[in-house]
Amino acid sequence: MAVAQQILSYFLRNPDVADSLTELARWRLMEERIRLSVENTQAALNWLVAQGYLQQEARVGTESLFRLNPARLQDAESLLKEERQSDDPRNQDAWG
Repeated sequence: MAVAQQILSYFLRNPDVADSLTELARWRLMEERIRLSVENTQAALNWLVAQGYLQQEARVGTESLFRLNPARLQDAESLLKEERQSDDPRNQDAWG
Protein backbone atom coordinates (compact mmCIF):
# COMPACT_ATOMS: atom_id res chain seq x y z
CA MET A 1 0.00 0.00 0.00
CA ALA A 2 2.94 2.38 0.55
CA VAL A 3 3.59 2.59 -3.21
CA ALA A 4 -0.08 3.33 -3.90
CA GLN A 5 0.03 6.10 -1.31
CA GLN A 6 3.16 7.56 -2.91
CA ILE A 7 1.53 7.53 -6.35
CA LEU A 8 -1.66 9.11 -5.04
CA SER A 9 0.34 11.73 -3.15
CA TYR A 10 2.21 12.59 -6.34
CA PHE A 11 -1.01 13.04 -8.33
CA LEU A 12 -2.61 15.11 -5.57
CA ARG A 13 0.37 17.47 -5.60
CA ASN A 14 0.32 17.53 -9.44
CA PRO A 15 -3.35 17.14 -10.44
CA ASP A 16 -2.80 18.13 -14.09
CA VAL A 17 -0.05 15.55 -14.77
CA ALA A 18 -0.48 12.36 -16.81
CA ASP A 19 2.37 9.82 -16.84
CA SER A 20 3.02 6.30 -18.09
CA LEU A 21 3.77 3.35 -15.85
CA THR A 22 7.43 3.44 -16.83
CA GLU A 23 7.73 7.16 -16.23
CA LEU A 24 6.09 6.87 -12.83
CA ALA A 25 8.26 3.96 -11.79
CA ARG A 26 11.55 5.46 -12.96
CA TRP A 27 11.27 9.14 -12.26
CA ARG A 28 8.28 10.15 -10.20
CA LEU A 29 8.55 7.57 -7.43
CA MET A 30 12.27 8.29 -7.14
CA GLU A 31 11.40 11.95 -6.84
CA GLU A 32 8.89 11.14 -4.09
CA ARG A 33 11.48 9.11 -2.19
CA ILE A 34 14.00 11.92 -2.49
CA ARG A 35 11.41 14.44 -1.26
CA LEU A 36 10.61 12.24 1.73
CA SER A 37 14.30 11.72 2.44
CA VAL A 38 14.91 15.48 2.34
CA GLU A 39 11.95 16.10 4.68
CA ASN A 40 13.13 13.42 7.11
CA THR A 41 16.70 14.72 6.99
CA GLN A 42 15.51 18.30 7.59
CA ALA A 43 13.46 17.20 10.60
CA ALA A 44 16.45 15.30 12.01
CA LEU A 45 18.78 18.26 11.46
CA ASN A 46 16.28 20.62 13.12
CA TRP A 47 16.16 18.34 16.16
CA LEU A 48 19.96 17.96 16.35
CA VAL A 49 20.42 21.75 16.14
CA ALA A 50 17.67 22.39 18.71
CA GLN A 51 19.30 19.90 21.09
CA GLY A 52 22.69 21.54 20.56
CA TYR A 53 24.43 18.52 19.03
CA LEU A 54 24.98 20.33 15.73
CA GLN A 55 25.67 23.93 14.84
CA GLN A 56 24.00 25.50 11.81
CA GLU A 57 25.82 28.11 9.76
CA ALA A 58 23.45 30.14 7.60
CA ARG A 59 24.95 31.26 4.30
CA VAL A 60 23.63 33.94 1.96
CA GLY A 61 22.34 32.63 -1.35
CA THR A 62 22.92 28.95 -0.61
CA GLU A 63 22.08 26.21 1.84
CA SER A 64 23.17 26.20 5.46
CA LEU A 65 26.12 24.14 6.61
CA PHE A 66 25.93 21.85 9.64
CA ARG A 67 28.77 20.73 11.86
CA LEU A 68 29.27 18.96 15.14
CA ASN A 69 29.12 21.21 18.19
CA PRO A 70 32.45 20.54 19.93
CA ALA A 71 30.94 21.53 23.28
CA ARG A 72 28.43 18.65 23.00
CA LEU A 73 30.85 15.97 21.70
CA GLN A 74 30.63 13.77 24.79
CA ASP A 75 26.86 14.20 24.99
CA ALA A 76 26.54 13.17 21.34
CA GLU A 77 28.69 10.08 21.90
CA SER A 78 26.61 9.16 24.96
CA LEU A 79 23.37 9.59 23.02
CA LEU A 80 24.53 7.25 20.26
CA LYS A 81 25.79 4.72 22.79
CA GLU A 82 22.40 4.74 24.56
CA GLU A 83 20.57 4.34 21.22
CA ARG A 84 22.76 1.40 20.20
CA GLN A 85 22.14 -0.31 23.53
CA SER A 86 18.37 0.23 23.32
CA ASP A 87 18.36 -1.22 19.77
CA ASP A 88 20.20 -4.36 20.92
CA PRO A 89 17.62 -7.18 21.26
CA ARG A 90 19.57 -8.55 24.23
CA ASN A 91 18.65 -5.39 26.14
CA GLN A 92 14.91 -5.64 25.55
CA ASP A 93 12.43 -7.40 27.77
CA ALA A 94 9.88 -9.94 26.55
CA TRP A 95 7.52 -7.13 25.45
CA GLY A 96 10.14 -5.81 22.99
